[in-house]
Formats: sequence, structure tokens, C-alpha cells
Amino acid sequence: MALPLFECLLKRKKPRKTLHILDDPAFTGALLFASHPVHTEAVASLVGRADLLAAILFFGLIILYKNVSGLLGWFVSVSLISGTAVLCKETAITVLGVCIIYEVYLRKKPSKFWSETFEKTFLMRVGLLVLIGFIIMILRLKVMNFEGPTFSPTDNPASFHERLTVRVLSYNYIYCLNALLLVWPQWLCFDWSMGCVPLIQQRSDLRIFAVLAFWLIVIAVSYRLVKDLITKDKVDVYVMALSLMLIPFLPSSNLLLRVGFVIAERTLLVPSTGYCLLVAVGLEKLKSRFGSVKNLFTAMYILLLVTFVARSIQRNYEWINEVRLFKSALEVCPLNAKVHYNIGKVLSNPTRGSLRDAERSYRHALELYPRYEQAMNNLANILREKGQLEEAEYWLQLAVAVRPNFAAGWMNLAIVLGSQEERWGEAVRAYKNALAHRKEYPDAQYNLGNLYLDMGDHLAALDCWKKAAALRPTHAAAWGNSMALLDSKGMASAAVELGQEALKHVPKSAAVHFALGNVMGKLNRLLEAERHFRDAIKYDSKNSLYYSNLGVLYHRWRRLEDAEKMYLKALLLETEAHPATTARQQLLRLQNQRLQTKKLV
Repeated sequence: MALPLFECLLKRKKPRKTLHILDDPAFTGALLFASHPVHTEAVASLVGRADLLAAILFFGLIILYKNVSGLLGWFVSVSLISGTAVLCKETAITVLGVCIIYEVYLRKKPSKFWSETFEKTFLMRVGLLVLIGFIIMILRLKVMNFEGPTFSPTDNPASFHERLTVRVLSYNYIYCLNALLLVWPQWLCFDWSMGCVPLIQQRSDLRIFAVLAFWLIVIAVSYRLVKDLITKDKVDVYVMALSLMLIPFLPSSNLLLRVGFVIAERTLLVPSTGYCLLVAVGLEKLKSRFGSVKNLFTAMYILLLVTFVARSIQRNYEWINEVRLFKSALEVCPLNAKVHYNIGKVLSNPTRGSLRDAERSYRHALELYPRYEQAMNNLANILREKGQLEEAEYWLQLAVAVRPNFAAGWMNLAIVLGSQEERWGEAVRAYKNALAHRKEYPDAQYNLGNLYLDMGDHLAALDCWKKAAALRPTHAAAWGNSMALLDSKGMASAAVELGQEALKHVPKSAAVHFALGNVMGKLNRLLEAERHFRDAIKYDSKNSLYYSNLGVLYHRWRRLEDAEKMYLKALLLETEAHPATTARQQLLRLQNQRLQTKKLV
């Protein structure tokens, strides 16, 4: 899309087979745009796909803008394309602002502003663009129920600071960083929040000089544009390039409204077209002025292109999996607590790391941001698994104190309290707090049911498990526990009926098949019991209990050889989590029976 866009803005198209690489700025800029590493987040991340779709429609509207005949056709085309773009991403509404600048650019000479023709066409089109923008904004706000998103100080620290000077300086430094990412995209990070970009709070902060240098460049460029506008009576392509850089960036600037990020590389997708066009036109100017060193400019451009391609390949490699992505972020933002938190989440998976490393990452995140309630929650879960209940409770109490509506924190606190019999009452209250803050919380209902079972309140336990299954029909553990409880209460028929209902939602659940196998065995429906035990083993072949109970079924059935095989398999799979006590006892009993039979013979 960049090539036809640049050809449209430059109002020329050349055959490229005989051209030098710098002879066509549209082609030069399109190559640079295609290789720019800052686009990686928009292409690789799921959330960036919205920016990608919006950008395609954004560029498409500008390309088609002047080619639509008739005012009605123009109005319908602009409305449909811009409206669809906004459905993809709200920031796409800025395309209408770029279209207003494009209207001026199409006329080239400011002196035409006073002509009668200009007054009729320009003002009408601009008025319609404003009307389209207003209608789209109203409809978009209506979809959001006229409520904006809520952000926390961790998402965008500068916007929450009480001092105006700190906000202004920090915002301007962030603008510098965005410009730097376009010019030299070495430092790319998936998340720039929290402490990634420290606020400028002191006059002695050297970053203030970077802000001053940035604005000196902006003022110099603006001066040159205004000078050309006045002396040459000409609206140059530079105006369009700068409008593509600045106008789409406005929603991310914190000037119009507060945003939920510090820097988001995907928001630079459209502004990068303006940057690439500026570079391409600038190279063409340099080539025409210093033709004797044309090959030097070509070599510099190719070097820049190769550098961008290499960095893009490297960045895409980092986006392949979470571990690489998060570790690459540490090199850019070592002070970002969220990066350490995400690394902790990845390392807590046994296939990717160890709990010790995950615990270290969570503790580091809390050192950087002591009020990080999610890190407290995850750290407490690790400590609970290690049996360090006292410290786990400390972090969970702190988490719900920091964020009283933290439902997951309340549930995990209840789990810790529920492991201590004398504190079961506190655990019930914690579960109820979790459910008060999140009405539809199947995990909390399930765990509360487990607690009621420990307390001996079977009716309450069954009610909680049924609610959990109703909220999440794929909650196999809730179905399985409900069936086991009904079976233990002598309600085998009800358990079978519930199990058959469960299989409609979780047909491959080993736990449900196992529970049905147990119930069918007690009802002496041995063939059906065998089938369900076999299905349980099929979907979870590492659980020794499944083999053990199937062995018991065969033992009752007098299929002694099959029973012995199942007992032996259960013993081979025995672990601390799944002891094969029943299998061992039944195997000894079977062997004793055989010995007794031999003695009788």
C-alpha cells in the first residue's frame, strides 16, 4: 500500500526497470517503509492486527480520494472507508484530518485560497469531512455507551502526575523517543509502561536537553515550510509527509485525551509513512544538488535498508515466543516491573523454567513496583505450593488491601486460609468477597464447594459445584466432584444422569469418565463401567488411580489376569500425587488367593 500511496502524493509514476534506485522517491520510500522494524509489533501481535487493518483502509482512502467522481459518490466513499477504519481502530478517524490537508495539497498554490472556485469546493468538502468525523465519533461513543476506558498510573505514569511541568517535560521526552524509533529503531519493547521511561522531575535531568534539541529541529522544519509557503506560493509534498507523521500520532500524544500506554510501537505504523516519504524526497533533493556523489548517497541508503531488514528479522525472531520477547524487553526496559512479572509467569510453567526463577522475577517486579497486586498474587501462589503459607497469606492480604476488588486475590487468600481448619470461617468470607467482586467466577464457586465438603456441608458443596458447571460447562472437575458426591450419598442414578449431561460438554474429560465408571461399577453395569474406565485411561494415561479402579472392576468380574495387568500398570505409574495403594493391596490379595488355590490343589 505504501508504493501507490507515495505515487499518489508525489503525482508521478515512473517505469522502474531502467531507473537508478534513488531516481524514484516513491519506490525509495516504499522500500524503506516495507523494511522498517517498528512495524513488527503491528504484524506479529494480535492486538496490532487492528492497527494493520486500519492502516490499509487509511492509505486506501487517500489513494482513492481524488479519483471518486461526483460529490455524492465522494461523500459515500469517504464515509464508508473511514467508518470501517474506525471500527478497526479508533485512531483511524485522523484520516479525515489528513484528507483536509490533502485538499490543500491538491491545489498546490495558497493564492488559490481566495478564488471563487476554491471557496465553493474546498469549504464544502472540508465541511463534509468535519460532519463525517462528528457522526463517526458519536456512533463510536454510542457503541462504548459514552464511557471511556479507565487506566491506572502504571499504564501511563506521566498523565497521572500532579505537577504540570513534570507532565509536559515527560510528554515531550516521549515524543523524542517516538521520533527516535522512526529514525533509529534499535530499542524496541513490547511494553513501555511502569518504570520503563522515568519521569523528568528534576531540573538537572539531562534528558531536558534532548527535549530542547527535538523542538529546535521541529521549529527549524516549520520555519522552512512556512517560508516556502510565503515566498514560493507552493504547498510542497513535505506538508503531506509531515501531516502523515503528526496527525495520526495526535491520539497517542496525551494532548486530546489520556491514553493507556507510554509508547506503543504499533501506533507508529501510519506515522512511519510520513517519515519514509520525507527520507525519500530528501534523498532525491540531495542527489539533484550533489550529483557528483550520487553513488555515496545510494550506498548510504542501501546500508540503511540492509540495517532495517536485519533489525526486522531479529525483532520477528524475538516475537516467535514469549521467553525471547520478554527477555529482549529486559535489555530495553530493565526497570519495567511488568516485564519481570511476565517473565515470572512464563518461568512458572514447568516446561519453560523453574518456580525458583519465577519467584525471583516476581520479587524483582515487587521491588520495582511495591503495589503490583498481580505480582503479589502470583508470588503467593508459588509460596503456597512450597508450603510457605504464612508468607503467602501476607502477600495476598497486601494484594487485596492494594486493590479491594481483586477477585482472584480474594480467592487465592481463601485457598490459603482454607488449608488451616481453624480458619475455615475466614476462608468462606474470603470466597464470598471474591464472588461479590466477580459475580460469574466458576473457579471460586468450585473451590468454595471443596471447602464446604471439608466442612461437611455436602448440600452447599453440591450447590457450588453445580453453579461452577453452569457458569463454565467445560469445568470437568466440578462435574466430577458433583457426581462423586451424589454417588457417595447413595444417589447413583442422579450421578449417572449428571455424568451423561457432563459428557455433552466435556466428552474427552478423563475425570468425568472415571466418575461414571465408578458409579456404573457400583450399579453392576460392568460393561459400561469398563468402557468409561477405558476412556478415562485413553484421555489421561498417566493416572495410576484409573488403572487401579479398572483392576478392581476386573477383580470383581473374575477377570483375574486383566485385573493383575491393571494393578501392575498402576504400580508402575505410582507417584506421590497418585499413590497406588489400592492396586498394591488388591494385587497382594489376588496373589494370596492364587497361593491358596494352589495349596488346595
